[in-house]
Amino acid sequence: MEDAISRGSCDDVYQPCEMSYKPGLGYSRYSAALRQLIPVRKTKVEKAAMPVDKVGMLSFTTFSWMTSIMWKAYRKGLKVDDLPRISPLESCEYNARRLEFMWTDEVKRHGLKHASFRRAVWRFIRTRIFVGMSVFVMCLIMGLLGPTVFMRRLLEFAQDEDAPLEEGIWWTVGLIACEVLRVLFFTALWGINYRTGIRLRSACLTVLYRKLMKLPSLGDKSVGQVVNLFANDAQRIFDLCVFGPLIIGGPVIALGGVIYIGLVLGPYALFGMIAFILFYPLQFMLSRITGYLRRRTIVVTDRRVQLMHEILAAIKLIKQYAWEATFVKRITAARSSERSLLQRAAYVQSVSIALAPTVPVISAIITFLCHVGAGYNLTAAQAFAYLALMPIIEISQHCIAYGAPVLAEGLVVLSPMKSILLMEEQQPYVEVPSDVNQAVVLQSATLAWDAVGGDNDSAGAAAKNKDANGDGRGAETEALRPALAIPSRDALIDIDLVVPKGTLVGICGPVGAGKSSLLSAVLGLMRLRSGQVALDGSCAYVGQQPWILNATLKENIRFGHSFDAKRYFTALRACSLHKDVTTLPGGDETEIGERGINLSGGQKQRVALARALYADREIYLLDDPLAAVDSHVGKHIFQEYIKTALKDKTVLFVTHQLQYLSQCDTVCLLKEGRVVESGTHAKLMSDAAEYAALISTYVEEEEQDEAQDGQTDTEVLLEVAQSRSGLGLTEEAVRRASSEVARRRSSHSAEGAHTVKGDATSAGAQLTNAETLEKGAISGRTYKAYIQAGGGFLMASLVMVVFIVNVASAAFSSWWLSHWLEQGSGNTTIEVGNQTMVSDRITDHPRLDFYQLVYGLSVVTILATSLIRGFFFMRVTLAASSRLHDRLFHRVLRAPMALFDTTPVGRLLNLFSRDLDEIDVRLPFTTETFLQNSLMILTSLFFVAMVFPWFLVPLAVIAAVFLFVRAVFSVGVRDLKRLENVTRAPTYSHVITTVNGLATIHAFGKEREFINRFMGQFDDNSSAFYLFNCSMRWVAIRLDSLTVTITALTSVFVLASHGVVPAAFAGLAMAYAAQLSGLFQFTVRLSSETEARFTSVERIDAYTACMAQEAPAVVPSNRPAADWPQAGRVSFSRVCLRYRPELPQVLKNVTFDVHAQEKIGIVGRTGSGIVGRTGSGKSSIGVALFRLVEPEAGRVLVDGVDVSTVGLADLRSRLSIIPQDPVLFLGTVRYNLDPFDHYSDAQVWQALERTHMKQKVAALELQLQAPVLENGENFSVGERQLICMARALLRHSKILLMDEATASIDTETDSLIQTTIREAFSSCTVLTIAHRLNTVLASSRVLVLDAGQVVEFGKPSVLLAHPNSMFAAMVAAANAATGSTGNSQLPAQATDGAPAAPASNGTAGDK
Repeated sequence: MEDAISRGSCDDVYQPCEMSYKPGLGYSRYSAALRQLIPVRKTKVEKAAMPVDKVGMLSFTTFSWMTSIMWKAYRKGLKVDDLPRISPLESCEYNARRLEFMWTDEVKRHGLKHASFRRAVWRFIRTRIFVGMSVFVMCLIMGLLGPTVFMRRLLEFAQDEDAPLEEGIWWTVGLIACEVLRVLFFTALWGINYRTGIRLRSACLTVLYRKLMKLPSLGDKSVGQVVNLFANDAQRIFDLCVFGPLIIGGPVIALGGVIYIGLVLGPYALFGMIAFILFYPLQFMLSRITGYLRRRTIVVTDRRVQLMHEILAAIKLIKQYAWEATFVKRITAARSSERSLLQRAAYVQSVSIALAPTVPVISAIITFLCHVGAGYNLTAAQAFAYLALMPIIEISQHCIAYGAPVLAEGLVVLSPMKSILLMEEQQPYVEVPSDVNQAVVLQSATLAWDAVGGDNDSAGAAAKNKDANGDGRGAETEALRPALAIPSRDALIDIDLVVPKGTLVGICGPVGAGKSSLLSAVLGLMRLRSGQVALDGSCAYVGQQPWILNATLKENIRFGHSFDAKRYFTALRACSLHKDVTTLPGGDETEIGERGINLSGGQKQRVALARALYADREIYLLDDPLAAVDSHVGKHIFQEYIKTALKDKTVLFVTHQLQYLSQCDTVCLLKEGRVVESGTHAKLMSDAAEYAALISTYVEEEEQDEAQDGQTDTEVLLEVAQSRSGLGLTEEAVRRASSEVARRRSSHSAEGAHTVKGDATSAGAQLTNAETLEKGAISGRTYKAYIQAGGGFLMASLVMVVFIVNVASAAFSSWWLSHWLEQGSGNTTIEVGNQTMVSDRITDHPRLDFYQLVYGLSVVTILATSLIRGFFFMRVTLAASSRLHDRLFHRVLRAPMALFDTTPVGRLLNLFSRDLDEIDVRLPFTTETFLQNSLMILTSLFFVAMVFPWFLVPLAVIAAVFLFVRAVFSVGVRDLKRLENVTRAPTYSHVITTVNGLATIHAFGKEREFINRFMGQFDDNSSAFYLFNCSMRWVAIRLDSLTVTITALTSVFVLASHGVVPAAFAGLAMAYAAQLSGLFQFTVRLSSETEARFTSVERIDAYTACMAQEAPAVVPSNRPAADWPQAGRVSFSRVCLRYRPELPQVLKNVTFDVHAQEKIGIVGRTGSGIVGRTGSGKSSIGVALFRLVEPEAGRVLVDGVDVSTVGLADLRSRLSIIPQDPVLFLGTVRYNLDPFDHYSDAQVWQALERTHMKQKVAALELQLQAPVLENGENFSVGERQLICMARALLRHSKILLMDEATASIDTETDSLIQTTIREAFSSCTVLTIAHRLNTVLASSRVLVLDAGQVVEFGKPSVLLAHPNSMFAAMVAAANAATGSTGNSQLPAQATDGAPAAPASNGTAGDK
């Protein structure tokens, strides 16, 4: 299901709602509900539709419409395809419209400041809540009438040996009728409340999702908080409607009990009722404490889930830096705080659960003791009729125990929902230009970001859309280290820019100049403080760091549009994607993982570009799209995509690659949020101002780079070769080098003529596998794992003993009462008039005090064992959940990267949010109640069988029916719960994807499609969730029918044994038979619900058990020296690497040696056809070095030490990496640079100064303690990259890997950074993976990869001079792309050294 939804197009997922909400329809809106009052309706139900809308009152009340589903589950099992479509009345669309109308009306009436979301929700559900409460009251009235009237009369009949049989029959029939009506009313209550809960759940979360779509950013909300709303709080909203109204049961029962006791037992017996009523304030206090603790727990849980999301999103960097220990501490601290609150809440809740069934018993004991103590007689009919009332009183206690905390939690979660609904929506400030020839106009425009908790730079460096997904979201300011929120500054100031239609505008400027903010301003994602922004035409947007969907490659490009073959293949060719596609295992049907995990950086960027081109929009906003691709690919994209495919479009082209600006129609230079210069390239050069200086500096630096290492560009080589200089290049080599660009371009065109093929079913085509759906009963292994996590079988046995003692003490009090009443007066004689006769009053018994003492002491025993039980159970269950969490977390953190490549973040996050919440809160609650009730049922059956042994005969038949019903039920509820789990995860993934891509979604106008997809996914989950809950009631009424049968049989036995069995023991049997009614079905349902909740334990245990693990962090027997590596030598020896077993190799017999302190440039041709992780294999060198994936052959040596023999922490902590995608964590600037606090502030400042970030950080109010938002969103991408570079500087590693590290940095800053690298890492070995070849021209040697093999390795000058050099051809292509102007003469150093033959078959060239 998850895959189908993830990969399906928006249009395929969601079917429009058959009904639409229309306010003001009067009573006609209740017509559908009133039709269900017809006893039997014979209407044809569509096979794929939910049957509940078309059934009559009998089927609705008995849940008979569920029988076919339950039977199918029992016979064949259930799959996702078997789920019926959710009823239109429960659909997201219908209910969201209704709630939105009510919320809007609430805001109109009271204003935003005083509007109450709770009032709107109450208005949404109030009619159904009132109806449900009325039905519940009728149920309670029937429950009161049965024991207080009919059972009491039946027991009086049993006491009177002379009473006629007909009288007993009438009382028996009346008792059975009351029980039947009570069961029917009770079942109808759940049928009403379930639908109410589903409707409110769908409405609230759909309204929230729609609101997210209207926001420019998340403001002060984090992704984790939003996911938690959809994960855990959805259940709380449902429970609010289902259990919240049940609290009315307490007052009704209290009133009925007072009336009964006052009339039957007299005023003194009301003391017991006072004890019962006094429990209400205690229960209320306990619920308030539970609610308070749960509110605090929810906050901590949000923080933990948010941190977990951050870890999963940045797991690759965490592993590369060996920061697992740091994040273990952070999660442990968060979990410790959470556990402390959970522990207190669980103990309070456990005491509440334990007291709930004992309070009626204690009340009865006090009632009887006060009644007898006042001198009144107590008969069996009075006593056991009152005891038979206990199950109804107990229901009221359960209602309070369930309803009060649920009501408190439900009201709590409405507050964060309201806070999101009150967030200011994206204000449509973009107008239409007055001149129809103008596409984009900014006139005196000053715009700002709604940043929270971080300082925006003066030029929009806080642009929140500059994160890795190009979105525009904010983040929570709260980090583990507290940081104050700082108000934001304007990002763009007094901007004047007019872009005529069909114009190509090049936008340049230093890091943090406001370039990305300018594009966001055009998209309408910022706050317009003054001026005007106008736009005429539809937009397509490509973010600086691309946003990729977890879908097939084709669907990423189509992005919901209908398929047009010509447009599609044009997009592939223009983006140089055709060869990549043909090498993928499933062609363009190959699934792309979350965040494009199985694509290289350049490929992700080109997929985003193809998506934009395929959309065929009028205005294109391209945010530095060529930074992540090789120069020759960049040239191809610029010429074929920007200049050719978009020749008639309006293009705003942000770039750091200045060589392309001369080909733009207009150039705009930004600095500190202002437009410094604007005009044509020629005009700006003639003005000789900042732009001219920037270009001149760029040209000079290019020439200096060439001269520093005795190198030249290909244009110079061609000139010298053509003039027959002494380089020894043949005419053939000259022709080959000069035609390289044309050959590459023509190859793309030629390849594009072929159809993109691929088998979507072939190995590796599907990256993300469907989540495993377990079958059958929960295995004993799961229960064993839970018990062992809780402390082992000894601790579990101890808990069971305490449970048994607690229930036995309550049962003993009832047996003792029966024994006491049966003793009567103890044959005491009394004088009545002139006659002496045996008294029938128990108050005349000579040992009355003894009976009263024993009966009274049972209260103490019950209370003591309840408190002890609560303490032990709480400790065991919380220990179990904490150990399961810790075990899972450590296993996930130690899992290889393959897990994260193939498993959606939403699925893993589901384990740490919803599943863990189930184990923390709901599983202990259901388990404790189940164990308690199971023992009470056994006690009840024991007492009935003890009094009436013949009862065992029909009990055997009842047991057989029970076992069959439970067998059917267990299979059905298990399958439905698993389906609910499986259909839930895609919703979380979709929410995360949406939040990360808000800017792209807004730019393409895809809000409707994403809302439809969400509603489709959520409706699927609602269907499974609703059926799962209905399956509980399906079995409940059938088991209640069995308990009514037991009550009826017991009544018949009382009639049959009239005058034989003492009334006291007959009353005991009747009271406990009545107790089974409701308790039996509730317990059986709880057994399956508990088993269903154990699926969360099963999922966590399965992941924990099956999850592969990395090599040990530390190998004690082979720990490297403290100063290893000392020299920094790196050797690859015949290394073969593949990312997953089903994929081909990405490195093939790679062999090369890097000397100490060498600076090695690693280059390759993007899109060379490595399957699974397409690319030349450049980044795979780093993967092998850091052992993110273990090589399947060969060795990697560092200073002669085989890295496979040392621990991963020892290895990775001695290396440094500056990743291609910069990653910052929620916290402070200092925390991101030095999470272990190993370095002084002075050292941190020095690192920032070397990366030219000191001035930026010093300008922040809190400087090093300034907050960093989630994913570093209050810094531009370039600034994030510089912070990552400062992080690497601090580590002082002897080996540094730079993976496209300067791709997002402007040329001027790049030049400064290159100088810093040469100086700061002069004594280090540096491996530089680069697209821009000028960054590796100054390297000691260059490693050239193609198709995962080493094709050349030597000095740049030697490789450039070789007639068959691929590197020379790449440089020729790069210089042809950049239009670089070289010197007219080759520097003398270029001829130094003999030419080196390119490496072949994986062997190194010149070393």
